[in-house]
Amino acid sequence: MAALNLKSSLRTRKNYDEFEFGFCQWVQTEVDAVDIESALAIGLEKLFSYARCGNVAGTIVPLSAPWGVFGYVKNGEIQQKFRVFLVIVPQVTNPPQPTDPTVEIVTAPPVWFYGRAFDTKVDEQQMEEHLFQLMKDLEQDNQSFDSTYFIMDIFTIDGLMGMGFEKTGESRFSGRFCCSSEHETVRYA
Repeated sequence: MAALNLKSSLRTRKNYDEFEFGFCQWVQTEVDAVDIESALAIGLEKLFSYARCGNVAGTIVPLSAPWGVFGYVKNGEIQQKFRVFLVIVPQVTNPPQPTDPTVEIVTAPPVWFYGRAFDTKVDEQQMEEHLFQLMKDLEQDNQSFDSTYFIMDIFTIDGLMGMGFEKTGESRFSGRFCCSSEHETVRYA
């Protein structure tokens, strides 16, 4: 759902939220698996290996909740390809590169999502039902979102998790992101 540094909540809708994930870094790996739980098992093992000295510096890299997956949806079905991620704590400003070529470090600007949180443990079937219900609710409310992929972020093994879809239809930076060139400052609105 997402990942990452939840910066602010814009508004609560009838049963989902519109929120911004703030700037953050995470480590991720792409995994082919039959389902989300299998993808997490395979991917997290690789990411924990990175954090336990599996990097060019040979050091421990501190990671933090949430962990989770980016998954893909096609023709109303979750595809068997996932990007599993773990957040790098914000105090690590220059994480060492992974030694495993299938693991990469990602730095992302703030991004807006529509999402829903749960605080009970659910099985694979229930995860999918919740995900597709969120998609249906967004469509019924005529929300503009990217329905080709989703984020599922997990905060505890006891079931605290969220899922969401990226908001589209306006600037991804909602007027908060500025960048400078030699000649001018550009504000994305």
